[in-house]
Amino acid sequence: MKSYEHLDLLLGQALECMDEAAGEIKTLSVINQKEWLKHIGRSIVELWEVRDAIYEIKPEIRRDFVTEYSNDKQRYEDLNLLHREAAKSEDAGDYVSAINHYKKLLEKSKFGFFKLIAEAGLYRSISQKNKDKT
Repeated sequence: MKSYEHLDLLLGQALECMDEAAGEIKTLSVINQKEWLKHIGRSIVELWEVRDAIYEIKPEIRRDFVTEYSNDKQRYEDLNLLHREAAKSEDAGDYVSAINHYKKLLEKSKFGFFKLIAEAGLYRSISQKNKDKT
């Protein structure tokens, strides 16, 4: 399946893995933690440069969150902060807090990438909260 769309998906997966790897490094007692994080940071920047070049060639495949970021960076940052708070609560198993954060995110996002994130987070958190009751 050779296409720009597929390449974009692969780069997106790689970026998610790099982000997760950076988080893992932060939780480990790594002697060269700062050095390793710098390497990952540079790699992320390099992958985004390739992704941006793809979007110049095929702008119609640009991801919603990239478009949202380009259109209103402050809105994106505010919503992203709220998303991180919700995800942190969800990861900690505090589903009541996660649900409240995801509801705020859904209310503020109204459309696009963060709306989908909020809906998915609400579904997971409510399901898990109900599961924990049984």
